[in-house]
Amino acid sequence: MTKKLIVLDLDGTTLKSDQTISDRTKKALANAQKQGHEVMIATGRPYRMSHMYYHELGLHTPIVNFNGAVFHHPLKTQFSDAYHQAIDLKTARELLDFSTNYLLDNIAAEVQDSVFLRERNSSVPDMFHQGKDNVFIGDLRDTITTDPTSLLFFASHETLQEVSNHMDSRLSNIVTYRSWGAEWPAMEMTKLGVHKAIGVQAASRYLGIDRQNIIAFGDEDNDMEMLDYAGVGVAMGNAIAPLKNVANTVTLSNEDDGIAVYLEENLGI
Repeated sequence: MTKKLIVLDLDGTTLKSDQTISDRTKKALANAQKQGHEVMIATGRPYRMSHMYYHELGLHTPIVNFNGAVFHHPLKTQFSDAYHQAIDLKTARELLDFSTNYLLDNIAAEVQDSVFLRERNSSVPDMFHQGKDNVFIGDLRDTITTDPTSLLFFASHETLQEVSNHMDSRLSNIVTYRSWGAEWPAMEMTKLGVHKAIGVQAASRYLGIDRQNIIAFGDEDNDMEMLDYAGVGVAMGNAIAPLKNVANTVTLSNEDDGIAVYLEENLGI
């Protein structure tokens, strides 16, 4: 048996729309681990919003958070391969100054697991409001004092498209940015060149698994580099069309146990 590294995006991939993992998917992933394969998570979520799934799946691998900006090992306090690739503070403040030209519903920044919001309102997902000790409210140009992991602009799709057009010409050489969230439209910015594939590459080196033996599952724009990097990139049936074009194959949707179906058929589990 050739050991595989199975890489899981969470939202829209491993998770159903109700934010749970189906029993069939859990069983398939457990069987894969019993066979000797490695299973890991690569998500845009911070660790505080992904640790429950890490433990639910009984993982013992490193994890990629913030779309590749953070790579760490939840079970190791000393992990020499860990990294945190943040936006430098000067660049973050330049982006915040740039944001004043647009009618944004809210602005958020995350420094590891601390959250900075311009204001508390319904324009941002609940995860940005959770906890009191690590949520700070106010003008981010004043409240952020260290390099942020990510910066998010929340606004209408139309406004975000306008921002994106101007970002392309003015700021695309200083940050990586993507749009996400149908219910909470946002533009997320991370350090230039950061994406999930760099975290997956770090994990494969640590685990001693070659690139061609990586199987990665995803559904969205932030999975593009990861599926392209993997030996086998698997797009979910509910994935966006550009990702399906990059992927080696397409499985069923997240609601139809697409991960389990692929693993059962291709790994014989």
